[in-house]
Amino acid sequence: MTHDAWTTEDRQDASATLPPRVAAFLASYETGPGATTAEQASDLIDLSESVGRMRVLDSPFRFGTIDGFLPEELYQTVLRDWPAKSALAEVSLPSDGEPGRAYFGSRKTKLLENWAASDSGSPEAATWNRVCLALRAPAFVRSLFTRFSDVIEANLETLKVSASSMPSFKLYANFDHGAKEALGAHVDALRKLLTIVVYLHLSGALTDNSRQLWGTALYDTEAGTVRPLNFSANADHMVAHQIEFAPNRAFVMPNTSRALHGVAGGQMGVMRRTLMCGYWLTSPA
Repeated sequence: MTHDAWTTEDRQDASATLPPRVAAFLASYETGPGATTAEQASDLIDLSESVGRMRVLDSPFRFGTIDGFLPEELYQTVLRDWPAKSALAEVSLPSDGEPGRAYFGSRKTKLLENWAASDSGSPEAATWNRVCLALRAPAFVRSLFTRFSDVIEANLETLKVSASSMPSFKLYANFDHGAKEALGAHVDALRKLLTIVVYLHLSGALTDNSRQLWGTALYDTEAGTVRPLNFSANADHMVAHQIEFAPNRAFVMPNTSRALHGVAGGQMGVMRRTLMCGYWLTSPA
């Protein structure tokens, strides 16, 4: 089933009847990552309009895509100011002694902002500061969470949220390349309530299959059968839906225990650049 563009009335009706956990999260968010100074607000890029253009599908789990996501000038600036290769590092996760918990894939990344970190502050580069502010803007986030409120509410209910938990936000620049698999199939940590991946640029020795291979593969699985952050080869799963890579396309995913996804990639001489942000609920101290 497909849900296409929302009207203004749709957004107002849904926002007025938000489920309680989502409403509480957004209220807390707007005094945390969503808070902006008057100076920041005067130069804020409003992405809320893009939510109204989002194409939402229900299978194999709820997700959305938005074409032409970033304003063209900002999109071109992001490409121009992309971090140097030397600033990118391989991704790793603690294995905890479990097969599959060690990172599976060839991704290199740079953390551009971690709002909850005490020493994070705002990104030094003006470009990344503008991107962070746009993605953290309360009107945009409220529109997103309203669109997926039923999915997010169900996730929050399973998390048994503590009063000491608080919203946070992270933004990464990601670089995938080469013949090795880009990102193994996995379910995100469930405290990452919603993810946006912005496809930026695909280059190199492209073939007719490149846009499929370097997009995002979605898999059908029963709730709770895959442990979060337990990576496996994409080839071990049957693709239920393949999102094709397109420049400046956003893949939007409210998280659930069924949201098994990955990036096959695996083409020598091909390079993929993306931004990835997450709206988190932090663990209690």
